[in-house]
Amino acid sequence: MKKIVLTVGIMLGCHLVSAQAPEKMSYQAVMRNTSGQLLANQNIGVKVSVLQGSPAGTVVYSERLTGTTNVNGLISLEIGTGTVLSGTYSTINWPSGNYYLKTETDPTGGTSYTITGTSQLLSVPYAMYAKTSGSSGGGFTLPYSTTVNNANNLFSITNDGDGTSLEGNNNTTTSSVAAVRGTVTNVAPGGFSSGVRGINNGTGGLGVGVWGSQNGSGWGVYGTTPSGLGVYGNSSGAGYGVYANSSTGTGLNATSTNGIAANFSISNNANNSNVINANSVGNGTVINVSTTGTGAGIMSNTGNGFAVHGITSVQSSAGVIADNNGAGEAIVGRTTSDIAGAVVGRNDGGGYGLHGFVSTNTSGTGIGVYGRVGLNNSKGRAGRFQNFSATNDRNTLEVESNSTGNIPDNTQGNVASFLASNTNSVSAAVRGEVKTIFGNFGAAGIFGVSSGTGGFGGLFYSSNVTGNGRALVALNDGNGDAIVANVAKDGDAIEANVDGTGRAMYGWVPTFSTGKAAEFKNFNPSNTSTALSSTTLGNGIAGDFFVDNTNGTSPAVKGKVNSQFANFGTAGVYGESAGTGGFGGLFYASNATGNGPALIALANGNGNGITANAKNSGDGVEATVDGTGSAIYGWIPNFGTGKAAYFRNLNTANSQAVVSVTNAGTGTGVFVNHTGASGNIAVFQSGSANVARINKSGMGFFNGGTQNSGADVAEAFDVEGNISEYETGDVLVISTASDRAVEKSSKPYSTLVSGVYATKPGVLLTEENVDADLSGKVPMGVIGVIPTKVCLEGGKIKRGDLLVTSSKPGVAMKANLKKVKIGQVLGKALQDYDQNTIGKIKVFVNIK
Repeated sequence: MKKIVLTVGIMLGCHLVSAQAPEKMSYQAVMRNTSGQLLANQNIGVKVSVLQGSPAGTVVYSERLTGTTNVNGLISLEIGTGTVLSGTYSTINWPSGNYYLKTETDPTGGTSYTITGTSQLLSVPYAMYAKTSGSSGGGFTLPYSTTVNNANNLFSITNDGDGTSLEGNNNTTTSSVAAVRGTVTNVAPGGFSSGVRGINNGTGGLGVGVWGSQNGSGWGVYGTTPSGLGVYGNSSGAGYGVYANSSTGTGLNATSTNGIAANFSISNNANNSNVINANSVGNGTVINVSTTGTGAGIMSNTGNGFAVHGITSVQSSAGVIADNNGAGEAIVGRTTSDIAGAVVGRNDGGGYGLHGFVSTNTSGTGIGVYGRVGLNNSKGRAGRFQNFSATNDRNTLEVESNSTGNIPDNTQGNVASFLASNTNSVSAAVRGEVKTIFGNFGAAGIFGVSSGTGGFGGLFYSSNVTGNGRALVALNDGNGDAIVANVAKDGDAIEANVDGTGRAMYGWVPTFSTGKAAEFKNFNPSNTSTALSSTTLGNGIAGDFFVDNTNGTSPAVKGKVNSQFANFGTAGVYGESAGTGGFGGLFYASNATGNGPALIALANGNGNGITANAKNSGDGVEATVDGTGSAIYGWIPNFGTGKAAYFRNLNTANSQAVVSVTNAGTGTGVFVNHTGASGNIAVFQSGSANVARINKSGMGFFNGGTQNSGADVAEAFDVEGNISEYETGDVLVISTASDRAVEKSSKPYSTLVSGVYATKPGVLLTEENVDADLSGKVPMGVIGVIPTKVCLEGGKIKRGDLLVTSSKPGVAMKANLKKVKIGQVLGKALQDYDQNTIGKIKVFVNIK
């Protein structure tokens, strides 16, 4: 056995958790053989003994441990967890003397140990020592807790140096922990009892009783109480109860979740001092009050004094300045009086009684004077301007603007703007009325004039994109026109356009009226312009006509021309497609349940019902069908004598087929059904002479004979067993178990041989109908050239050899001329064959 060299590193650590948990020591060793090579990933058995007094002392405890070395030959074990051989580990009295650790190892993991050495334990695990020393006095174990009833200080430390007398550190990241904590546990302590009390006996201006600091954004000192004082400061003299100071931050910050953030009061009636003094030597605001709620920023209430008294003696200043930087009001005057105003602007000189102006706002949202009514269901006028003097010929209200207007937003920049802002209102934003018997120019309820080279005399704009109201409604209860439009020059009397999906012009007749929706007339006989012109540049319809009456029989569009000429374009309806796509005419029967044709063309004369021509590579007529109908259906009524369809090529140089049929589906390419009493199904002519025909019973007649691509003649037969067991080239014999059935040959020189499973028959004979399913039958070739399975059972095969059945199922062999009889010959070989395996050669099959 190789000698094991141990490099031992003992890590002593004791786990003294409770009386039921054993102590343990960590043990590590590096295993090497005598050549110094590491014993990696190897099972090791170790016997550990604790000796008392000397390397050969008494064994007070021994146990057996097993483990596996890692890739570096290191084994890690825990002494005190192995199989105990003698003694009790937990009763070792470590402080009583010197102890030695003896180790014996077995590199195979067994019990054939080799003594590797004994070493002294120079240090005893702390917790093991504390376990015994703590019970005999002179020390204590952490955590430590005790209760003593004593009026003196239980723990006192005095430090005459510069260090801290007592320091507590906590390195955890858990919330709400404390490095040092003092707790008054009695629920009814005496007055001014404190969990932590700091006293500074200095009599000068320096020193702090309690100092709290925080390096982050937390609290230097934090006090909390449910109903008392979280932090209490008191001044018994002329000092400050609480003094707050800051170099760059906030000296004092008071917040509250549900209560009052700060409370200042004077409880002495004889004290005439100010409750709060606030002053500043800088240019900033002395007191800055803000609120994000609905409460008042400052609320002042007084009896005989002024609630707010602002005084100024400088002309550029003001006694009270109220600025509105948000959505509120700078100054609100409220009154409940019936005779006095909430705000009164009086002018006893040449100035303004009330001056509202926008000074520096450039956003365009400011208002100089704003009058409102209707708040809290109040009634009245938001503004009223009245002239009490009949001799005053000045305008009662003058509104003038030098603005150039606002093109993107025409609600701004106007000289005057009136808005009835009530979605349920029926009032007018502006109402103009004139009462006169004259119809003179200018006598109007509203008179709009455009005196420049542009602009509009009147503009009516319905601006709500979701609204359905009209931009302009003109009603006339008399006999006059609702709207009269006239243009003196080349403009349009009425121009109507639409940006959405509506109609530029919509004329309609109500259910009780008998008038016309629209009428266009040209009274000038020399005017050659179109009476009505409709043009669209979009994808919409240039003209849409609809007879919306399911019982109606009139056409949606009727075009009629009375002419003796048949010139191009002389038509009742003329449709033209001038682009690279589109249709000259489209007729669409859109009702999926309807039976009416999309187009009917009738000719009462000798002309065609439809004439179609394509000059280039297009089709004269293209017909398609998406359903189960016919793309083209030609029929002759029972009284007609014409042809259902007639196709003819009059160009002798045209080599194209007159009729071409292509079928990409699984149906029949051409279907002909003859239901008459006589006649042929099909007749084919060449030079007006019949060359082939198929009569009504299905018999074919061909003047030039027929030609097939197959090499043999076969007939369909049933087989014994499953058709999947057969394959082309199998030699077949007549079945003796079933009528008109065949099976694979299985005996040599069989007289029942009848043919070969044909690969590609030229003619397939069957007694079945032409539509019968032959998938369960084999095409047995009876004459012709057929690939046939062969073997060398009868010897090598040469061309011309007679072939007969062999003992191998479905396989032929060379016949022995001395043994062959009539009815056994399958046919003659057309190829040589000299292979030991079964193969195929071409055979002229001819049963003899």
